[in-house]
Amino acid sequence: MKTKLTILIIYLFFSVVLFAQEENEVEIYIIDSYVTPETPHIFNLSFYTSEPVKAEVLIDKKYKVNISTSFKEDHNAAIDFTDYHFKKKNIPFMIIVEDKKGNIIKGDENELTLPYEEFIETKEGNNPVVTLLKGILLYLLPSPGLAIHNDKKYFSLSKEFSIVTFYSSGYNYPSGSISLEYSHIYNSPLKDFLRIGYKYIIPIKGIEFVSPGLSVFTNFNGFNGVSPELSIGLFKLYSVFTVYTRYRYNVQPTNFINRFQEFSIGLYSNFFTIDL
Repeated sequence: MKTKLTILIIYLFFSVVLFAQEENEVEIYIIDSYVTPETPHIFNLSFYTSEPVKAEVLIDKKYKVNISTSFKEDHNAAIDFTDYHFKKKNIPFMIIVEDKKGNIIKGDENELTLPYEEFIETKEGNNPVVTLLKGILLYLLPSPGLAIHNDKKYFSLSKEFSIVTFYSSGYNYPSGSISLEYSHIYNSPLKDFLRIGYKYIIPIKGIEFVSPGLSVFTNFNGFNGVSPELSIGLFKLYSVFTVYTRYRYNVQPTNFINRFQEFSIGLYSNFFTIDL
């Protein structure tokens, strides 16, 4: 009987302790966290907490910045990154808060992607010439693909250039882009295409993004049409490129018999674009 009573008292004690710890836990809800693409680059951070707290943010595990010096629930900051130095484009940050009882609570580690292109990592180190050349070569690399026309399969190469990108608050990828693309389909009766179109970019957890799009095309020989498409950003490469896969359906509205499909894989980056 004494043993059971002792076990019950221990259980109740730990239940009270755990309940008190849960009551003391402060929930942190991030609303916005992004860096403006234009200079000066500003880190905009906004979040709210489940109770009034003081708050600060630790950026890249070395820069600590005060956010709220008085107790409140809504927190906002605009941090100028002009004098900050980072070795890569994806940098971690952590929100740290202090409640009215003096408890220090660390939030989860989050990741911020810098929307500028100075951070292409190379095995050769920080040699700027090697970094620049490698970045240009990757940027100019064409996308291989498979075109299916009249039940026949053809190998293709395409190169897409983003001309204008549109940014909205809260996203490390642009919200959309206007792009120009040239494609060559080998051994096909329809060989060369030029197209221009718009792509809407939706960031997705677990991968990089999902991007539906629509473009118009011509082969300069009477075959003109439209191309709905869907791209999936799979993972980052050298921090500034994203490996993606794409499906595209090409059709001539005046003659639905003239249609073909494309599957491709490539690298996405918004080098040399006009940011709006």
